[in-house]
Amino acid sequence: MSRPRLPSNVDSQRVLLVSGLWPYDTVDEKKAVGRLNIFHNPELREEITALAGAASVYDIGLRGTDGGRPLFRPNTESEPTLVSVALKSLLPEDVHVTDYELADLLRSDGRAVEDLRNAVRDAVCLLSTSYVTNFPDLRKVVGKLRELSVGYVVAGGYLATRNPETILDCGVDAVVVGDAEESIPALLRCMRGEDDWSGVPNLWYGTEDGGKAYTFDRMVALDSIPVTVPVGDLSGISVPYESMRGCPYKCAFCSYPLVSTKWRFKSAEKLLADWRVIERSGAREIIALDSTFTIPPKRLRDFLRLYDEAGLTIPWGAYSRVTPLRNEETVIQLKRANNRWLSIGFESGSQHMLDLMNKGTRLKDAYPALAHLRKHRVSPWSNFIIGYPGETEETVDATTTFMSEHIFGFYGIYVFNIRDRAMPVLSDPDAGIHWEDVGSDWTHVTMNSDRATELRWQAYVRVCLANPDAINVDVFRSSNVEKEYGVWDPEFSALKHIEEWALCRIDPTTVAAEGGDDIAGRERVLRDLLVPVG
Repeated sequence: MSRPRLPSNVDSQRVLLVSGLWPYDTVDEKKAVGRLNIFHNPELREEITALAGAASVYDIGLRGTDGGRPLFRPNTESEPTLVSVALKSLLPEDVHVTDYELADLLRSDGRAVEDLRNAVRDAVCLLSTSYVTNFPDLRKVVGKLRELSVGYVVAGGYLATRNPETILDCGVDAVVVGDAEESIPALLRCMRGEDDWSGVPNLWYGTEDGGKAYTFDRMVALDSIPVTVPVGDLSGISVPYESMRGCPYKCAFCSYPLVSTKWRFKSAEKLLADWRVIERSGAREIIALDSTFTIPPKRLRDFLRLYDEAGLTIPWGAYSRVTPLRNEETVIQLKRANNRWLSIGFESGSQHMLDLMNKGTRLKDAYPALAHLRKHRVSPWSNFIIGYPGETEETVDATTTFMSEHIFGFYGIYVFNIRDRAMPVLSDPDAGIHWEDVGSDWTHVTMNSDRATELRWQAYVRVCLANPDAINVDVFRSSNVEKEYGVWDPEFSALKHIEEWALCRIDPTTVAAEGGDDIAGRERVLRDLLVPVG
């Protein structure tokens, strides 16, 4: 077996964990709706604070609500990521761990860099690529890690698992493909000279002769994985949870099912046992970060029944397809089990586009699903894609009309993005996609990325002005409003007024064309609604 390229100065007693989101406020203009974000746009932040007469954006309250509670609560820095919690559980007790958010790592400079360098010099870095969407961005991250004098970089997660050899070419030393529960402990033992590299499963690594080598595949039984709960005071904390790996569906824009060669899920009994532990820890809520928590149907039914019978009360949110939610009894059971929100990939308001995407859902199921969710007060987070191959201005109009007339709660509109080379649609000759790299601009037979970006903005403006019950999630990202307020709460209406006001400030020309440019009137409304608190 080829010998690994392992620098002599690597300190396996130090581990740097890097996970979490890409820095939101550095995303380019394609994240156009983010220009309205009052937490990242300093001019809007100052203006809305002044309109409320508050000291800061976090001191703004809603007139008439109990006790002057602030409207906004920042996402706490102690909010754990699923990757961070899981990886910490795999490390020996004698390892010194430094845990860093990806966004904070990339923003660090000056004294912060010096302090971090002193903490992680020669350390083993475990880097999650789940929110690194392209190779140029990955090179930036690796460059930052080398600047910090990290000794050995091990990547895992979505991008790494799908593109391990290219990840090594980006300056990473080793890649864990898929399950890491056995790989990480074994790898650290190897670095201490206690084991042989041939016994580390699921590992790609750079060799002494400049080549690349792979060990062997191994999957773990999910029910055998102990529940992982963050340490410390968990009051007010959302605990991330994973109940499955892989996905049984074959959406053509998504290669997530390929990350795990087999779709696997924990049993309903395992979920109940784990969630009991999390509830007893004092956590505020559970976030199930699976591709689709609401399948298979039998497991969902069994779990919801067990949750109710066990007397659990902890709130939770999850991801779902629309199909299970067309059944009102399912939504009733979800509500009874304290499900607060569901993130749903509607993707399009055109059945033609859903068919091209191989989504496997029917647009007609969305109408009863949304009605049931509204009736029983389960908040949907609705997600849509603009620009998928075959998209035309007519299909975008159909999607915009659907969003304007039917959705409620928080939603997102995203431009079709080439996230990795394994996306099934890229191998479809009829799609006619031309692109250079993961994350790059693209063209296809019916559209290009620049036009899709323009149409996404136009769609957003229409939905914002036409649908009083829907708010784009990017406007308030970096706060916790989407988890705390539903369309039935008075705070939601205030947030909607803020969104419309921010849109008028950012793009008065487009707003005027849609007949919604009364900025003075909107400011009067906000002055009446908002008050300082604290």
